[in-house]
Amino acid sequence: MNILLVSQCSKKALQETRRIIDQFAERTGDRIWQTAITEQGLATLRKLLKKTARRNTSVACHWIRSNNRTDLKWIVGNPRRFNSEGTVPTNVTGRDILRAKDENVWHTAEDMRLLACIAALFHDVGKANQAFQDKINPRKKTDSFEPYRHEWVSLRVFEAFVQTAIAGVEPSQQDQAWLTALTLIDAHSDDLVQKVLIKDGLDKSIRSPFRYLPPVAQTVAWLILSHHKLPEPDQSDSNYLVRPQRMLSSVKSPWNSPQSAKDWSRKEIEAVWTFPKGTPFRSKVWRERLARVALQALKRPSFIKTEWLFDPFTLHLSRLSLMLADHYYSGQNRVGKKSAWHDPAWGKAQKDIVFANTWRERGSADKGKYNQTLDDHLIGVYHHSHQMVRKLPSLKESLPVITRHPELKKRTTSSRFAWQNKAYELAVGVRNTARQHGFFGVNMASTGMGKTFANARIMYGLADERKGCRFSVALGLRTLTLQTGDAFKELLKLDEEDLAVMIGSKAVKALHDDHNHQKAQLAESPQEQVLGSESANDFADQDSYVSYEGALGDGFLSKWLESSPKINKLVNAPVLVSTIDHLMPATESSRGGKQIAPMLRLLTSDLVLDEPDDFGLEDLPALCRLVHWAGLLGSHVLLSSATLPPDLIEALFDAYQSGRAQYEQAVSVNSSSTTNIVCAWFDEFKSSSIQAAQLSDFRAEHKRVIAKRCDKLDQQAVRRRVELATLEPVTKNAIMDEIATKVHQSILTLHQQYHHDHPSNHAKASFGLVRMANINQLVATAKQLMAMPSPDDMQIHYCVYHSQYLLLQRSAIEHMLDTVLNRKDPSAIWQQPSVRDAIDKAPEKQHIFVVLGSPVTEVGRDHSYDWAVVEPSSIRSLIQLAGRVLRHDQVTMVEKPNIHLLNQNWCALRGDEISYMRPGFESKSLTLQSHLLEQCLEPSEFQTINAIPRIQKAAALKPRERFVDLEHAALAMQLWGTDKQSDEAYAGLWWQQPMHWTSHLQKLLPFRRHTPNEDYCYYIEEEFDEPLMHRWHDNGELKLDDKQSFQRDDGITLAQGISVWGGVFDYSQEINELAERLNLTLAEATILFGSVNLRRSNDKEVWQQSENLGFYRII
Repeated sequence: MNILLVSQCSKKALQETRRIIDQFAERTGDRIWQTAITEQGLATLRKLLKKTARRNTSVACHWIRSNNRTDLKWIVGNPRRFNSEGTVPTNVTGRDILRAKDENVWHTAEDMRLLACIAALFHDVGKANQAFQDKINPRKKTDSFEPYRHEWVSLRVFEAFVQTAIAGVEPSQQDQAWLTALTLIDAHSDDLVQKVLIKDGLDKSIRSPFRYLPPVAQTVAWLILSHHKLPEPDQSDSNYLVRPQRMLSSVKSPWNSPQSAKDWSRKEIEAVWTFPKGTPFRSKVWRERLARVALQALKRPSFIKTEWLFDPFTLHLSRLSLMLADHYYSGQNRVGKKSAWHDPAWGKAQKDIVFANTWRERGSADKGKYNQTLDDHLIGVYHHSHQMVRKLPSLKESLPVITRHPELKKRTTSSRFAWQNKAYELAVGVRNTARQHGFFGVNMASTGMGKTFANARIMYGLADERKGCRFSVALGLRTLTLQTGDAFKELLKLDEEDLAVMIGSKAVKALHDDHNHQKAQLAESPQEQVLGSESANDFADQDSYVSYEGALGDGFLSKWLESSPKINKLVNAPVLVSTIDHLMPATESSRGGKQIAPMLRLLTSDLVLDEPDDFGLEDLPALCRLVHWAGLLGSHVLLSSATLPPDLIEALFDAYQSGRAQYEQAVSVNSSSTTNIVCAWFDEFKSSSIQAAQLSDFRAEHKRVIAKRCDKLDQQAVRRRVELATLEPVTKNAIMDEIATKVHQSILTLHQQYHHDHPSNHAKASFGLVRMANINQLVATAKQLMAMPSPDDMQIHYCVYHSQYLLLQRSAIEHMLDTVLNRKDPSAIWQQPSVRDAIDKAPEKQHIFVVLGSPVTEVGRDHSYDWAVVEPSSIRSLIQLAGRVLRHDQVTMVEKPNIHLLNQNWCALRGDEISYMRPGFESKSLTLQSHLLEQCLEPSEFQTINAIPRIQKAAALKPRERFVDLEHAALAMQLWGTDKQSDEAYAGLWWQQPMHWTSHLQKLLPFRRHTPNEDYCYYIEEEFDEPLMHRWHDNGELKLDDKQSFQRDDGITLAQGISVWGGVFDYSQEINELAERLNLTLAEATILFGSVNLRRSNDKEVWQQSENLGFYRII
């Protein structure tokens, strides 16, 4: 193709652009190039430009076509220097003729700045106490923590100052009084404050620091207290759920400093409340900054009259700015440098100076060196808080975006995916309205209809094409592999410069590269600085890894995130694909630093929740909190699932609307005083939208849309037919025999009905799934099946797949299944090595390839099976699993059942009172009268399984009689508090009450509530050593834990006609070969790739370890 390149770069970006483009094309002007180039060459050029792009980069590529016509191919860098056709203006002016920015759309930005700045100047004043100064003294050895954390002491100091200022003042004038007092402080203020200081642990009368503070002072006090972590009330006290408004007036020191409840000596406590060198009130430089910001606050009457604690947008973005400024400035090396922000009069000699932190290098055994003086630190954090708040309103515009993406705009010609065109057109049609009122969408298209790509098109359609598109895709999986990331890149038609994939670890990345025959680069990262400050700690998970090759902005945000490259990539990427776990800390993390990255991501991009109903019941309140936060921060939200139940959708909408209303109060995007959310529904039949001002409007429309969808689903050709497989009552010792026998019969029956003929020999083959609800029962069933002989003319190949394998082995299993079960090309399966080798050994036989899987097989994998056998746990699980049967096959006619559903699970057969739990929706408060599916399921609800039982609920529920109603009732209880006591927690409390002040609700209804886990490693020191299980201890040591907690299970009996699909896994051989390929020592390789995470066991429980079955316990 013939192309024309036009550069509108400036400064250093112009030099860099010329250097790159000159290698590909000849100049026809100072800023213009023309050349003939291949598609591959053009892609390489674009990639190089993107990698070096900065704020002043702007390059347009035009495709010169026939008939004197040109098409704009792409723009790299700042798209605002060109118009939509890629042309540049004839003239420009520096005058603001349109006056578009005369009014800041963030009404409370100045208030946010004032709150953050005042809190910044007080946030660490408590570090001046003797106990903290002794702790950071490089020459002293002390405990790593004091009786009371420094932020609690800082809060008490601030409280004391305010109390001296408001004594005798009318309550309505108290905020003005203490702000006025700040403008008049002098060195004598230190003595006055210390005189009235309340000293926890020493004074007899102790009260909450918040009880007698006026509203603005309470807000500053909350920012001081929470700048490291949110207060954590006693979980056993239900009064905070009934009357949450009174929560702050009950704050106690253990909420911030749980160690204060321990037995401390009086001397240790006195050290916390003793300030031998005084407090920052003695620093003239610090006092001047306080007086300056207080004077600015007094000139703003609305600032003093507003209760900011009830404005979560302003409150939490003030906290975000304070935390990020504290993190950045604490990481600056000031050792030996004189600072203009330190008052020399407050400590001339080093022994008289009060320090805020220390500095040391990683690997250093000492306590480092003194770093920042306390007044320097406070003013530095104040300065950067000020800058951060100033930049927040324009933050989104400064980050990389996707613009003019031809694949996302292009109309599809496939009739099967034609609905995507209507979805995109609707998104474009509501674009301007959504910008004012927010957007809440639901993509309900059926499995296999291309929801993933449609989601990208919808988000692209909603975005202003000139400003560009940014969105995050949050998956419900517990772990995300790069295979899934690669699938998203392919599905979204994005390259690695536009899309970031956040995964669990570098080891996963290395295994992915190894499977793709690419040498993994596990080079050690540059030496990190470790600082003697909690604020300087990295706020990214140490084990996480971000795969992103695009440009990072060189603006102010990249400067503040320079010490956290993973977070910098996460925030900068135009499109982020990750598990939802990486975004959840926006609301779930009590530690402030973990909230920074996901909050910045939500503030600067829209949100797609992929399969949100895949979460367990206990995780849904956290999901609602995230959606509320997305609305609060101005994001558009799109839910993507074919099986979303009504209560969940309505709760998510209510949470989003509540957050959006608070956003619109603070940001002038909506000229109306009413929040009127743009709501849209998409599926393969129709796309529609309304504007909903309240939940009742949304509920009525959703009910109407679902009724129409159910009518259409009933008319569709049946792709999955289900038959109940009856388990007969047996003794407890015979349960596994009964289950295995019934599963074996189903396997043979289903194979006979849905097998495929080999194209070149007489072999026949089918590929099926046996899904069991729990790993231990799965392994027991697998052992029984492998011991059952096959008919003479059949060979059954079993592959056991669940989450409790060594990382190396699980990766190998997933790689094999991902390739074999990707059946979009039906003929490709015969060429897969694991299939071809098995058939070649017995070309005359019939071959049955069976995956024996846990619930990990239900979601997150694009696998297509011919048939399935299912142990029941919930209707949601059954619908999801049915979506894996004939997923890629649109040809096979389904006249007979291709799914066999056991009529009860292992627990029910054993006679448990609560059987469908973990996984499932039964609980002590909701139990079924009968656990036999033929008695609690209507034939119409399962025989031709589709999403209807899940997406539509009966007018009157009978949760104790009907399996489907049980799920709907459990959801209503968890989300809305239906049938719960007034002192019990439920999801809706988060947006109905001010629960965001503390981490109380997050602790009561946490995300990923689990029993404690342990990290293990199957460790090999030298080449001929026997591998032994080691456990990672809390202190970071790897210690032997082989005989105590593990027992080898190598006695798998394979009957005649049975084999292990993929062959027996030899760990020692595989890890040796991998270590050699990656140029690692054997010890390094086993630590990286021989890891497994298992539930913590008691001393009497022993894990069984098998080369083929993974880790499990005997039932």
